[in-house]
Amino acid sequence: MSEHRRRRRDEEEARRMEIERRRRIIRERKRRQRIMRQRMILAGVGALVLVVGGAVIGTSIHKKNEEKQAKKIEEQKKKEAEAEEANVLHMVAVGDNLIHSAIINAGKEQDWNFDFLYDNIKKDIENADLASVNQETPFIKDHDKASGYPDFATPTEVGDALVNAGFDIVTQATEHAFDQESDGITDSVEFWSKNYPKIKNLGIHGKDGEDRYQIIEKKNFKIAVMNYSSLVSENHSIPAKESYMVDTYSEKNIKEDLKKAKESADVSIVYLHGGKSDAEDSDKKLQEKIDFLAEQGADVVICSHPHILKKYGKITRPDGKEMLVYYSLGNFISHQSSLENLLGGMAEFTLKKDGKSGEVTIEESSLVPLVIHYNEDFTQVGVYKLSDYTEALAQEHKIHKEDEKAEFTLAALKEAADKVLMPVNGSVEETPDETVDKDKELKGKTVNPDSKSKNKEEKESDQTDKKTEQKTLDKKKVEE
Repeated sequence: MSEHRRRRRDEEEARRMEIERRRRIIRERKRRQRIMRQRMILAGVGALVLVVGGAVIGTSIHKKNEEKQAKKIEEQKKKEAEAEEANVLHMVAVGDNLIHSAIINAGKEQDWNFDFLYDNIKKDIENADLASVNQETPFIKDHDKASGYPDFATPTEVGDALVNAGFDIVTQATEHAFDQESDGITDSVEFWSKNYPKIKNLGIHGKDGEDRYQIIEKKNFKIAVMNYSSLVSENHSIPAKESYMVDTYSEKNIKEDLKKAKESADVSIVYLHGGKSDAEDSDKKLQEKIDFLAEQGADVVICSHPHILKKYGKITRPDGKEMLVYYSLGNFISHQSSLENLLGGMAEFTLKKDGKSGEVTIEESSLVPLVIHYNEDFTQVGVYKLSDYTEALAQEHKIHKEDEKAEFTLAALKEAADKVLMPVNGSVEETPDETVDKDKELKGKTVNPDSKSKNKEEKESDQTDKKTEQKTLDKKKVEE
């Protein structure tokens, strides 16, 4: 082979190897680029995963924080609501639980169980924070001694029924408190103290020297409650040595009681038994007593005895604050037989306490009409809210047998109720100090301000204006 051809062949081989080398370089570069791209893609995916994962985790953490915060806010709201609720007290009160013979016999037929009397309004009583009833008649243990008018003696099972209905406060300083004399007081006091010590029994005492008021602690409230009667039945005198058994109306005692009670209580409620029986017009003597209570700083006054439903409202006390007054809640249960006597009422009012100042105000007040129902043979007896009463029940009422001319209809009941459902507000002027100091304690045979004799009333008014150490006043019997 010539030198020239050999050289050419070597050159071509060198060129081919160079080309191959360059191809290898290009392939390697592409491989590296591909690997780099893959790495970049993986890095991007990884970064994306991290970002998304971080976002998810962040969202989850944020959500948990939000849930935790929401739960914390909810718990705070709940605590605030509970604190607010603890500063609101809803109370109800009803009138005279006047147990006549027909009602006693109806309970006897039920094996001495009287729950049926209150079944129709039990829910309203139970739903209240505190509920009170005026137990007009004294209790007696012996069923054989149970009796109605005029010398009432009520089976203790009526007390069981009141507790079962949900009542917390029972007032017993009434016209008939001493109908069974000291036995009735003793049986009543022992019944409550032995069987239901948590029930506040007001107005009567088994021992001398007991406080005439009691303090109830409910929610964030301390409520002073007390009960006085301005009359007792003419059939029975209270001996001086037993005068402590019934809390009778005395300005001296009331002034002392309210002053002392208000030192430890933030609201005071006075249950006052008195006024003209069956009289729709205003009662000057009762109003004087109410005005005196306003002067002494009472916050609520609930009156009983007139046996008919009367007005209610607020009056402005001399200190500028308001006092709520229910002038008469009428009968709660009785066998009286006129539309007026069969229409009663349930007082409803709400007290609110300022969490910072501790001041208590009366936020709401109303009057719920009630109807006493009993049929001809007393197999159906009980109290209804007027809103639940029907025309059919009204026509089944025994009143139509006792008085064929009686206009006892649902419409007539509503018309009568409408007359007292609107609150009446007013004010009281401050009475001179000498009036405040008068002692009107009723001892022995006690006055009945309900006497309808004009001359009698005028005579009693003259006596009231005189300052005396002690007074014994007469009472003209008012038939229940």
